[in-house]
Amino acid sequence: MKGYLKPVLISVVALCLLPGNAKAANDTLYSFDARDFSKKTWEWKGDILITATSKQLDRKSVLYAVKYPGEEPSQITELESQLTLESRWDWDWSRLILAGRTMAHRSDLDGADTEESVLTEGYWQFSALDPHNGEIGKRLLRWGKGYAFNPVAFLERVKNPEDPEDSREGLWMVQGIWIPGGFSIFDNSSLNLVYLPIRQDLNDDFVTRPTESEDWGLRLYTLVGTADFDLYIVQKQDTHETDWGFDFAANVTPSFEVHGEYASIDSDDTASYQAFLLGARYLTENDVTWIMETYHNSSGLTEKESTALFASAHSGSATALRQLVSLTQKSRTLNQNYAYLKASIKEPFDWLYFTPSMAWLVNLDDSSANMNLQLTYTPASNWLFQTSWQHLAGETHTQYGEGIVQDKIVLEAGYSF
Repeated sequence: MKGYLKPVLISVVALCLLPGNAKAANDTLYSFDARDFSKKTWEWKGDILITATSKQLDRKSVLYAVKYPGEEPSQITELESQLTLESRWDWDWSRLILAGRTMAHRSDLDGADTEESVLTEGYWQFSALDPHNGEIGKRLLRWGKGYAFNPVAFLERVKNPEDPEDSREGLWMVQGIWIPGGFSIFDNSSLNLVYLPIRQDLNDDFVTRPTESEDWGLRLYTLVGTADFDLYIVQKQDTHETDWGFDFAANVTPSFEVHGEYASIDSDDTASYQAFLLGARYLTENDVTWIMETYHNSSGLTEKESTALFASAHSGSATALRQLVSLTQKSRTLNQNYAYLKASIKEPFDWLYFTPSMAWLVNLDDSSANMNLQLTYTPASNWLFQTSWQHLAGETHTQYGEGIVQDKIVLEAGYSF
């Protein structure tokens, strides 16, 4: 219990130093000022998030000695403070959007303290021909309809299915957007053309390809009734790789939505593969939101392959261990088939501002699972208090059964301004 006490006390003290308080936020929650709805040349907002984490480690994991060489910690306590700022300048002919974060991470493990500042997005949007426009800068495209997985997100950093809502860093690119609107059977439509250069010190952390390249992407969007459709085509110059895919999302009823994605990757240098997902979102009458998704990626390992790889690594094979480390660093999905299920309840038993949720990420090939219980309390629009418990379960030689972190408890407190 002592391992949790220090970060909790530090978090409480830090929050007391933040400007304003929850009572003041409640006093202005329902205030009205016409100036808030008028167009402003410059707008900005920020968030302060303080996170205290306790991790219970699994010393039997084959990756434990790689992660902590020469040490034998069984529990790690961490404290992190993060400041996020977003700003927008809006003129008649253009817009400038900037978003970034700075983070300080402290750990009771020697040498694990880090500090980082990242520009997550920063791009200029030329809007003189609205609704058509062009963009240049660092941009997150947000392709795809999936919640936990996005196989069609060819020109983005991979989403983390263990924390799908975690913010991601954009990429430097040029994008042109043409919106012809509705015609024929389409109620709306748009066409996006993306140019993403790969150079030294420019998007080089996005790919493992050693050569310079120009990646081109095309997205065609259409709306038919209540159904959205997207077609994607991406050409990668250096590997002569052509990626293509599509997605859809449709409201079957006002409370029931289905969505899906399909992606095909065809390269001269590597083996071709396909990935797809099928999902649904359902809102019940008592405000329970269910999100369900199944995901398949043919480039992942089969159950026999991953079991043999873990077994070889446990037996002392350096080659198998290196391959395992490379695979886990490259992707959060080691095998081919996964399922994601999340249930969240809004204000159960009339507990105002309180939302509990439970999420399950299951490896369908080896039957291991990653479970996350989350309790969120938002007493005002600019305050957030959240606690979560993550547990990895599975047999030996399975993805989550071999996870280094067996249990993780996270306490978060945030203030928006």
